[in-house]
Amino acid sequence: NDEIFAEFYKEGMMLLAAAGNAGSYEYTYPASYDAVISVAAVDDTERHSWFSQFNTQVELSAPGDKILSLGHKRDDAYGWYSGTSMAVPHVAGAAALIWKEFPECSAQQVRNVMAISAWDRGIRNCDMLFGFGVVQVQAAVEY
Repeated sequence: NDEIFAEFYKEGMMLLAAAGNAGSYEYTYPASYDAVISVAAVDDTERHSWFSQFNTQVELSAPGDKILSLGHKRDDAYGWYSGTSMAVPHVAGAAALIWKEFPECSAQQVRNVMAISAWDRGIRNCDMLFGFGVVQVQAAVEY
């Protein structure tokens, strides 16, 4: 429910979710709630990944195609995975590094600086494929 996520956000939590992997305009939840940063995926050339959702709730993008990650089966130590769920940790890590440098900042301020400093890859400003753009940790910390 959007109200629950809005309350968490008001309490100072940063909320992030994968935009979805259907490669469609469909809204997925909780990513499409206003209080949640919806994260889309880009490939290794920083183009929109074919599977990544695209809609008006996408806020940021991050690498999510062919990411080396822990396996999901007991016998898989590591594997190459693709999905918007692979992109979310990049944005969460960026937020953590910003907060480490500026612990007095609110979740809204960290969210804003990630949007302002993102590498705008699509239509100027916020668009349905990339949101504000691909998250850029160093640019965000230096902002």
